[in-house]
Amino acid sequence: AEAERKRKEEARRKAAEQELQARLAAEQERMAAQRRSAMQRMVDEYVLHIKEKVQQKWIKPPSSGSELSCTVEVRLIPGGEVVDAKIVRSSGNPAFDRSVEAAVFKASPLPVPPDPDVMEKFRTIRFEFKPGSL
Repeated sequence: AEAERKRKEEARRKAAEQELQARLAAEQERMAAQRRSAMQRMVDEYVLHIKEKVQQKWIKPPSSGSELSCTVEVRLIPGGEVVDAKIVRSSGNPAFDRSVEAAVFKASPLPVPPDPDVMEKFRTIRFEFKPGSL
């Protein structure tokens, strides 16, 4: 009888421990999901700030139409300094594409988040440059 009681007590203890571990794992996952969501919001916010700063420095070439856009890839160092900018999807207008690359370099240093984990996502960023779309 004593052995049976100890066995049942051990089984209850293990079940309680497993439930606690499951609740802890669920809470950790919830917190990780919140962190990912907050990081993504910060990334989106800083990409918008970067686009705004590039747009401020952009000089429209005379030969470019108003509906042009291109995708630019920018490599940054932690302080936001631009080390490279290249067009990865052309507008089809070389003068427009060059003007966007030039604007990216003129806008350096670009605004970057203070959070080092989020900054890691900013080592290389891509965004669509579409004048007047901000």
